[in-house]
Amino acid sequence: MEMKKIWKETGLAVGVSFLATLLFLLLIAFFMLKAGLTEEVVAKVMIAVYVLAPAIGGFMLGRKRKVNRFLWGILVGAVYFLLYAIAALCLQDVSVSDILWVAVPVCLGGMAGGMLS
Repeated sequence: MEMKKIWKETGLAVGVSFLATLLFLLLIAFFMLKAGLTEEVVAKVMIAVYVLAPAIGGFMLGRKRKVNRFLWGILVGAVYFLLYAIAALCLQDVSVSDILWVAVPVCLGGMAGGMLS
């Protein structure tokens, strides 16, 4: 019973992280349209999104689990990255090495969110 609850809470936290990513992407698209942001600026903002979105999920799960919050945050970041990597490999023509550099900021963002909860 406890494992089912843990996975449900983790799934909810990762879902909220992906919703936050969607919101951030919509905001970036709006600012690109209105302000004419360059590709260089958008790339830096995307790195921030890779940190902030899992941090939100890590914060949520850390609040619920109360113990070892940074580990729960890393779990959110790892699951987020796994789903991101699967989607990127299936939908884009990218190599695995291009995607792996995202793993560290995503997991660290989730961990930071868990620690701040």
